[in-house]
Amino acid sequence: MLRQDVSHARQLWSSLSLLPPLESRLVSAQTCQRLPVFRPQRRVSSDVPNPRPVFADRQREEERRRYEAMADQRKEIRALLGRQRQLRIQKELLSATVKPERRFGRNKLEPPEDPDTELEKELVKQLQ
Repeated sequence: MLRQDVSHARQLWSSLSLLPPLESRLVSAQTCQRLPVFRPQRRVSSDVPNPRPVFADRQREEERRRYEAMADQRKEIRALLGRQRQLRIQKELLSATVKPERRFGRNKLEPPEDPDTELEKELVKQLQ
């Protein structure tokens, strides 16, 4: 019974939403406080052509040219990056034949064998 009471109480309180007092609202729903809407005056004479479509067409054309220039620049940059990548791959392949083998971890190379160390190891063995 207690769970049902709790669920009913929750439903009741979630369904009720009290509005704040009118004084505390930033915007009033009354129409008298609203600003008038700007409506441009229409011209009656039809012999004067409307310059806006021509301007809009010019603006659209300029915008299209800008986007085409940006697309061309992007293609050039991608081509340059592709060429640089190919050169880098060629250089890596060329240097891979010369590079020594990596051992003992990622960047550590095996120390070169020194003939003097072999001789010293034999002398130490003889002393023991």
